[in-house]
Order: sequence, then C-alpha cells, then structure tokens
Amino acid sequence: MWFDLGHGDIRGTAWTDAEDSGRIRPGRGPLFTRRVYPFRAPALRRDALRDGVPRRTVDRADRPVRGVVLPPEDDYDGPTRLGPDGWCSEDPGPYLWDIITRLRACWLLAPAAVGGAWCAAAAHGLPHWADSEQVLLHSGRMRRNPTGPGTPVYRPLPKHARTVCVDPLFPELKVVDAATAAAQCLATILSGKKQWWVPTVPGLTDREVRAVQFIDAYYQCTNLTDTDILAGARNIVDRVRLAAPLELCDPGAESPMETVLRLIVRDELPVGHAWTSQVTVSLADGAVVDGATFRGKRTTPDLACPALKVALYYDGAHHEDQEQTETDFRMFQALKKIGWEAVRINRDLLNDRTELLEHIRGAIARAGRAARTTP
Repeated sequence: MWFDLGHGDIRGTAWTDAEDSGRIRPGRGPLFTRRVYPFRAPALRRDALRDGVPRRTVDRADRPVRGVVLPPEDDYDGPTRLGPDGWCSEDPGPYLWDIITRLRACWLLAPAAVGGAWCAAAAHGLPHWADSEQVLLHSGRMRRNPTGPGTPVYRPLPKHARTVCVDPLFPELKVVDAATAAAQCLATILSGKKQWWVPTVPGLTDREVRAVQFIDAYYQCTNLTDTDILAGARNIVDRVRLAAPLELCDPGAESPMETVLRLIVRDELPVGHAWTSQVTVSLADGAVVDGATFRGKRTTPDLACPALKVALYYDGAHHEDQEQTETDFRMFQALKKIGWEAVRINRDLLNDRTELLEHIRGAIARAGRAARTTP
C-alpha cells in the first residue's frame, strides 16, 4: 500500500492530473511541498450496498474504520499518494492509511464534526508528520473517546475558531481554518506531545527546532504569514512563546532538513553577510538571476550567500539515484568554474556537526579570500 515517488516525478502526469483535478491545495511552494489528496473515496458500508455494489466486493474491501469501506485499489490507475519521498518519508505508526483517508472515513460516521489539529493541517496541504497522528474531530456533542488506532479523538471546538471546507471529494467536510490548525499543531510540538527526530542545533531545544520546521513547511503548503499564525494562536498557544520560532522561520525553505541546515549555519557568515534561500544562479557567469524568467542553464542552492558566492545544498534521498548523482557532480564542477564555492550536505554529514562546519567554514574562508583578491 505504500508508494515511493521522489522529486524526479513532480513533473509527471500523475502530478498534472492531481493538480488539474483540484487535489493539490494552493500554496506558495512548489508542488512537492504540498500534500496531494488521495482519490480513493471511502463510503459507508450500507451506502455501498444500497448503491448496488455486490456484497462480496464490499466484504473484501479495505475498512479504515468500522462501517466504512474503501473501493478496491484495482479500480484506479496511479499512486494513492504523491509526496516528496512517498510513504517511506516517515513512520506511519499504527496506521495503514494516510490521515486524509482516515479523516474522511471518521467524518462519514460523524458528519456534524469538524476536523482539527494534524488532520486539519494535512487538509490544508501539509505533507509531513500528520500521517502518524490520530484523527481529531471537534464535536458539539459529548462523545466517548475510543482507544483503537483507527478511531478519532473528540474535543470541543475552540472558541472563535473558523471552519472551512477544502476537500475536493467531500465538499461538506469541515475542518478548522489554516491558522487555527497551525496553532493546534504548534501547541502539541511545544508541549512535547508531538515529536520526530531532529539533529542537535546549537542554541535551540528540539521542540524549538520542530516548531521552526513545522512553520517553514506550513508556509510552503499555504499562503499564511506570521501575522496569520499569531492571530490563530489566540487561546491555543502562548504567542510570546511563538515569537522566537517565528523569528527564525524562512518562507523559502522547501524541506524540513533544509530548515535544520539553515538553523545550524545561521551564525557562520562574516558580519554584514546573510544566507538567502532558493537563490537562482546562472551557470554561465555566476550571476544571480530571476528563476521565474531565466531560461539558461542554472542552479538553485538551498542556501546561498551571493555576496561571497557560497552555495549550500541539502541532498535528500532522491540524490542517491545514479543519474541524479551524475547531474549533481557536473553542476558542482560548473559552479567551481564560475567562481562559486559549493558544499553538498546529506543526512550523515548533518549529523556530524564538527565535519559539517569544517566544510562550510572552509568554503566561506576560500570565498572570502577570492573576494578580496578579485579586482
């Protein structure tokens, strides 16, 4: 049931079809930074039987929750979910289905309820971290909270919370608005209830690093601003506590590991210089160009200091492909030729902060010497 599509597939027909059918929410980031809604639509078991689906077919169907069935996968052509590294990018915990499928299934049994927290963040496009979480439904009725992994948790709807309908297949399914969902998720991160692995970042706690990663990713998959997030935090999370993570965020970070890299190297440049995310560099002459209009050979580092001509790249899992490795090597050589210092970083190097900083400080020192000798 798990699929693995890397960045190399983001221009394929599956992505085009998903975008054309409205299964990708609008956001400021590229497609791979936004969740693609699954197109297997759950249905109540009794409705499937009423609509003439053979009982044998219904009985053999997947059941995300009791009383709800999923159509057979054989009826569909293509992956159930697209994403940066497919399902293998995170541990789904006890769940067999993504959180959107589970939200839909649980909502069918409680159509007056409203999705909140991580399932709402996923509904607004967040591709990370949510699929290992239980569905949370806000309900005006007191309900017993079941303990099974496929069943939802019920909570009262927060005061002043706005609700929206964003699901292309279930237009009546309500979730809290994007700002409220962000605040609810941040409350679980800052309290330590929601965790995932992060490398050590000097000067920051693991909770603060996760909060910055979350906000960076949420900036990519939505069009929210820091003002929106602070407004949504009312009565949910301490806005004073959010100030520091918000100050460290960057709307240009396109992956959680890029965020970590930026946090680790944030103080490594000489005074008067700063890192900039997603700068596009012409491979013809090393000039910084407009990535939206430039048509020549180019590269876009994850972080760059254009004044010193230093570029940093985080290599995710898709860079292990042989063809991609060859492309990366040729690009690295091209950067050297036009006077840029480039450092490529993978997960192993990110874990060895001493070696990582040796490479980066060496690149900065060489770039500084070159800048001083250039007429």
